[in-house]
Amino acid sequence: MRFGLIPVEDSRYFAESLRQVELAEMLGFDSVWLEEHHGTSGHYHPSPFIYLAGYATRTEHLTLGTDIAILPLYHPVRVAEDVAQLDVMSNGRVILGVAIGYRPQEFDAFQTPLDGRGAQFVEMIKLIQQLWSGEKVTFESQRYPLKEFSLEPRPVQRPRPPIWLGGWGKLALKRAAVLGDAWVPGPTANLAKLKGAQEQYHGHLAELGIRPNERERPLTRDVIIAGKQAQAEELAERFLMPAYRDEYSSWDHPLIGTSDATATDRLAELRRDRFIIGDPDQVIEQINYFEDHFGMDHLICRLHFPGMLPEMVTESIRLIGKEVIPAFAE
Repeated sequence: MRFGLIPVEDSRYFAESLRQVELAEMLGFDSVWLEEHHGTSGHYHPSPFIYLAGYATRTEHLTLGTDIAILPLYHPVRVAEDVAQLDVMSNGRVILGVAIGYRPQEFDAFQTPLDGRGAQFVEMIKLIQQLWSGEKVTFESQRYPLKEFSLEPRPVQRPRPPIWLGGWGKLALKRAAVLGDAWVPGPTANLAKLKGAQEQYHGHLAELGIRPNERERPLTRDVIIAGKQAQAEELAERFLMPAYRDEYSSWDHPLIGTSDATATDRLAELRRDRFIIGDPDQVIEQINYFEDHFGMDHLICRLHFPGMLPEMVTESIRLIGKEVIPAFAE
């Protein structure tokens, strides 16, 4: 089992997040990840590649990844260049996690249409992969035509940095199998929805002659850990629940809230087969549960929620590093 973290995400706290990432590497974490959204307060990052570049200069072993970047809001040549440069800076430690996005206000802000973004996404992935190949690229496209273009610098990783694809729809799961190196599920779905999507993804892999264990099997989960169960429950009520009420209850999110019967205002119902909450022993037990039922080999722990102070996230990192990760050492 590999362990990743999403550190404090409030962009005002870069120095604190940098110290958290250094601590995580010291305590045995394997990866650090950043989520991208725009126009949000106290949560997510508008420029994850910039933050990851900072982390690259202060770490030696941690994988640096996006979980996820909203690919249609970029130009593919710029993404290919930025990730290649980050791969050079980190000596080959980058994973590009991307999805098509879903928030209309973000696409409006970038004057990018929501309609057609699936086909656009496919073009972008194919072009980025070609640009990383090291050859002069000619790309026939109305959106992104290129002629004899060579990317500089080239990534360190060969044949290229991995690309992990997020998303839950039928087409998204097929794209993850056909175009990506892994499917990376986000934290909001419960186990039943995770398993249903995983079954579809595995079906697409089988059509390609690929066994599931030939690919990495990441899973992102919201994690609230504290020294005692009562403290973890209080933190979940105080920070995790408001985040879900504010973000998922007011619109037709495909995984939670108005799209199903999940009550986003009751922790007991919302947490079922979804969150990891408790003291270290309980967290270990719940991770084992997801491992047994979903089969992940890389757990990405989202540790920050709006309103949390950086020191709260730092304490979570300490507890996971000192008391949880050792329980999964081979």
